[in-house]
Amino acid sequence: MLRKSDSATVEPGCDAESYATAGFLRRVTRYGIVGLAVSLFYSLAVIACVHLWPPLGPTLASAIAFIITLPIAYFAHRNISFFDSKRDAFQPLRFAVTTAASFVLGVGGMYWITEIAGRDFLLGIAWNWLTIPAVNFVVYIVWVFRATQTARPGGSPTQSPQTRRCE
Repeated sequence: MLRKSDSATVEPGCDAESYATAGFLRRVTRYGIVGLAVSLFYSLAVIACVHLWPPLGPTLASAIAFIITLPIAYFAHRNISFFDSKRDAFQPLRFAVTTAASFVLGVGGMYWITEIAGRDFLLGIAWNWLTIPAVNFVVYIVWVFRATQTARPGGSPTQSPQTRRCE
């Protein structure tokens, strides 16, 4: 076992702290890219609903867009953001519970912003861009995709199979 004073014998960037930090940063980057794509899709769906079916209004348009986006978001996060997490039968259920909370936050926020505060629905979209990704990332990593279950022999929980190993 290496002590802190023996770190000169370890390849630069291969100590446990650097390795875990690098893996976490890769996960955050993947989550950010997927989240950006999902958010863009959601935003375009809301805008399309509002402009193509004006009687719907922004709150209902937000709900419809959220429902349309849901399977795309699960597939993308499961297969890209958290591809290295061990799969289990309850992941879709945990994702659905998290999504229900996000739905209340997103649609409720859209309702408050447009109906109560009298603001433009684009501000409601911005609300969703700011709140949902931050809350969901924490819940996904701690509960839905449980990073602690993904430990691989000789690697960190967030190590992807394509990354080099520090021996």
